[in-house]
Amino acid sequence: MAGEMYISGLTGSNFDGGAIVDQILQLKSLPLQKLQQEKALVQAKLSSLGNLSEGIGGFLSLFEGLVVDDLFSGKTASVSNGDILGATVTEEAPNIGFSVTVNRLAQGEIRVSNGGFANLTDTFGTSGTLTINYNTGSATESFSIDYNAGETLEDLVNRINSSQDRVKASIYYDGTSYKLMLSENDVGASTVETDTAGGVYAIEVTGIPSELGTGFDTLQNAQNAQIVIGSGNPITSPSNTFENVISGVTLEVKDIGSSTVTISESYSKVVSFFNDFAKKYNGLVKLVDELTTGEEALFRGDYTVSSVKTGLAERLDPLIELGLIDYDGDTGEISINTDKLNELLSSDPEKVKSLVQTIKDSYGSYLEGQKDIFGGFERTFNDRIESIDERIRTLATRLAQEEQILRREYAQLEAFIAQANEIRQRLQQFVVTLSQMNKGGGE
Repeated sequence: MAGEMYISGLTGSNFDGGAIVDQILQLKSLPLQKLQQEKALVQAKLSSLGNLSEGIGGFLSLFEGLVVDDLFSGKTASVSNGDILGATVTEEAPNIGFSVTVNRLAQGEIRVSNGGFANLTDTFGTSGTLTINYNTGSATESFSIDYNAGETLEDLVNRINSSQDRVKASIYYDGTSYKLMLSENDVGASTVETDTAGGVYAIEVTGIPSELGTGFDTLQNAQNAQIVIGSGNPITSPSNTFENVISGVTLEVKDIGSSTVTISESYSKVVSFFNDFAKKYNGLVKLVDELTTGEEALFRGDYTVSSVKTGLAERLDPLIELGLIDYDGDTGEISINTDKLNELLSSDPEKVKSLVQTIKDSYGSYLEGQKDIFGGFERTFNDRIESIDERIRTLATRLAQEEQILRREYAQLEAFIAQANEIRQRLQQFVVTLSQMNKGGGE
């Protein structure tokens, strides 16, 4: 029965039932071991098929959702003098060339109090409220900052900076005294240009502490950047960036002077596509070789797996005919002839576009089919593993039952042998005793 304990080797004889049972079970376990080995092999193949499916899926992802026209929609801009300006463009930019003259760069207004402290440790004698008015050109933003008697100029600077972000406060030392300096934090935030004669400023201050004087002097005027495109009218910007001066064109001016800008088609996305194509193609070819080449290859001689490499190569003909790839006959891998690709893009981009569409259709449908095929194989292998597991469980249960029966039977056999040995020993003792009695009677 379950839970019984059978102890062998205690009969005092050379008969060891437990060892015999172990040997019998070892022989009976051979089918179980074979099943476990079969399961390990199937699991290894399933894992390899998973890697192959992943490689196929990775290659397929290059074509899924690919809009061929988008690859050819990029634009690029080049400038004759990068020290003067830079240019960035979007797909909306026209294919044109134009000259740009930079007349002036944008600069922020800087103002400084006309009075100050002799020492940084000096403090304000009274309390009050200082008001900063920042003129954006379309509105005036006001900020009130309190200061207290006994505080230093540095305390006021810190309070100004923590209360708003339009104006940056600093301490300015003119060689004689420490003054309050205010400058625009973001040059592009205001279109106002300083007009000292007209009393127009981007930064104005009221409620100035008496220790800082009676007003503010201007160290640097606020100034908008100005450019001229071709022979057109001057164009201004509060910052050194001119956005959409031409549709899809942004200019970043850097210095006074002139430069030309040329806008043309950009095929960088096309080149990237072909490089990705070669990378994913070669990765899948290597994976197929690993699974099918060599004595230890899990799918050595398996046509379905090895044919993937053939299927990939058969679809290269349009690329080979145009000289866009180099094919390595030994490894089956490819490399993109970038010079030839760029040459063809310059001379006949429509032919390249048609080629990309052909590749997408050809490889997309083929890889989709292979993905389905190997997905089916994976399901089949999973079913095999489940079947093997069921056979293992059934066999293991039967072996456990047989073990109990064998151990019980051999335990009973050992008990019988022990009992026989005991009878034998008693008979021997009886014979000895009888013999001794007969000898005594003879005397």
